[in-house]
Amino acid sequence: MPEAPWPAGDPRWIVVMRALLQQPDSPWWDDKATAGAVETRDDLLLRAFAETVATMEQEYGKDPAGWPVWGDLHSATFRNATLGDSGIGPVEDLFNRGPFPVGGGESLVNSTSWTASESFEVDELPSMRMIVDLSDLNGAAAINTTGQSGHTASPHYSDMIELWRTNQYYPMLWSEQAIAGGAEAHLRLMP
Repeated sequence: MPEAPWPAGDPRWIVVMRALLQQPDSPWWDDKATAGAVETRDDLLLRAFAETVATMEQEYGKDPAGWPVWGDLHSATFRNATLGDSGIGPVEDLFNRGPFPVGGGESLVNSTSWTASESFEVDELPSMRMIVDLSDLNGAAAINTTGQSGHTASPHYSDMIELWRTNQYYPMLWSEQAIAGGAEAHLRLMP
């Protein structure tokens, strides 16, 4: 398939394919580049499988046990908005975090998308997730992708990545008592 129409992890492809899979003789399955032949769903799926296996063998060897799993290919790198793409390796190493293996795809609650014509590296993801029961605000929970601090030397610059990656959360403190009890430090600003 030419690169331009490659699926990009977009949920519309799932809807289209779900409908087409129910129509094995649909004209959409026919490869117009093969003169004198009319392909069916099964023909194209077998060809796609064979081409995928050939690509995997070429890239990673003949033994499927050595092939990467989804998280090896589908990873997230957290790039600093200011200096993360500076082109200066040591600066990027200081500010960026990753890559980290992630699951998922674009049609899931924890949506992670990619552009298949480039790679399977995540290019869009939820930067924050929050769960709130409005009848019990003290039971609310949330997580950021990286951490609460923007300072690279802080232990809180990237301490939430693994929690975010594994769908875990921190409690959101709402009541004054919960906030006071959960405080790690206090900063008093005086005029």
